[in-house]
Amino acid sequence: MKPSKHVSGEFLRSAVPDSIGGVRERWLSRRAVFLHLGFLLFVPFCIVATWWQITRAEDGNGLSYLYSVEWPVFAILGVYFWWMFLHTDYDAVGLKGMQNQVDDPHDADDADDAQDAQHTQPAPIQVAVVAQRGEEDDELASYNDRLAALAASGAKTWRKPETHVVRRPR
Repeated sequence: MKPSKHVSGEFLRSAVPDSIGGVRERWLSRRAVFLHLGFLLFVPFCIVATWWQITRAEDGNGLSYLYSVEWPVFAILGVYFWWMFLHTDYDAVGLKGMQNQVDDPHDADDADDAQDAQHTQPAPIQVAVVAQRGEEDDELASYNDRLAALAASGAKTWRKPETHVVRRPR
């Protein structure tokens, strides 16, 4: 078994030019600049709102005590989400990440491992239709037919929504 090239904490890289390019892409891309701008507007707004609610609470508004605690929490959440949005690799997470793993399960150096992985991947699930339906009632048979049709049509996604919705009569 070959040692993995990936190190926990992907910001540690062996070659300096690649690291610098990764830093520039992460911190200075168009998306990152908009995140920085939102961060620089949102957090000071939360600080000002906290100060405003504290002064209102000192003037006797009891509800402002709660708001004077909420605004710093919002600022902390803003910092957390700003950091997470900057450091999330969208090519490695979610549906796109799963598709990338299926398309390229291993590096080119691991050709033997890739061949082994192809043999160990599960086969696609196929739906078998039951031939004997004499014991089922009509409603169960209708339900099973609907499930078979859904399985045959594939997964429902936002790009391919279900076109036919069956509603039960009331």
